[in-house]
Amino acid sequence: MELHQLRGFMAVARSGSFTQAAEELYLTQPALSLQIKALEESLGERLFERRGRRLLLTPAGSLLLERAEQILGLLEQTNEEIVAFRGLQKGRLSIGTNDSNCLYVLPRVIQKFREQFPNVELHLTNSHSTEVAAWVVEGRVEFGLVTLPILEPNLESQPLFEREDVLVCHPDHPLCLQPSVTLAELVTYPLLLLDRGSVSRVRLEQLFAQANLLPKVVMEVGSIEVIKRFVAIDLGVSIIPRFTAEQELQDGRLYAIHLDWLPHHAIGIVQRRNGYLSPAAQMFLQMLKRHVASD
Repeated sequence: MELHQLRGFMAVARSGSFTQAAEELYLTQPALSLQIKALEESLGERLFERRGRRLLLTPAGSLLLERAEQILGLLEQTNEEIVAFRGLQKGRLSIGTNDSNCLYVLPRVIQKFREQFPNVELHLTNSHSTEVAAWVVEGRVEFGLVTLPILEPNLESQPLFEREDVLVCHPDHPLCLQPSVTLAELVTYPLLLLDRGSVSRVRLEQLFAQANLLPKVVMEVGSIEVIKRFVAIDLGVSIIPRFTAEQELQDGRLYAIHLDWLPHHAIGIVQRRNGYLSPAAQMFLQMLKRHVASD
């Protein structure tokens, strides 16, 4: 059993496709197929079976996937620990986060981290918090900075700070004359919302459902920046994190209304339960916590 065979096997198991796994590993499909065949022969067991177009793990394959993750994870941990002895002169760090944290929370932390550890390869990927959580489970990123809660048994979370979501509208909108807006009043106006993959959208839909109300959602987008742009030209109202709109509120392009009925969100870290964090990840989290505490 060779390490390159294990890596090839894991790539096929995760993607469910020899073609996709071969592309990820920069191999030809025949070369990868030969690796898997040699691994099966050395173990004396089939690792995959086809059911129609689906490629599934056999019981032996499932066991090997669990052990391969442990073996390669331990090897990566050993490499990272050795790198740590050299004061983070090298290494790799992959982080997942959502749109608002990527734009408004992490930039200064990333800047300071790069200044102190310029040779650490830093990868930042953003999407909705639920998808980021899936990346953490799959091992695509070491940890995620997300909107909580994330209900995933394989992850543990650590809250860092709370965020307030507010109703934003055009400064000349009729709602600006009201000190507050009820949920029932909100559904009478066109709403611009994040798409259904976001934790914020899920919570808002739950509130509407509990009140037996049907909102007038006229636009669903994946970016708060897009939402702010359209609210600023009076195409509707929206609910977004206050910290993402501070500049527009200061410039008078948007108007914000506090919502008493909307609880604050917790923003925090998710990582694999009992998982290992590389020295680079541990250092980045220390810097992130200091940054959050100072704001």
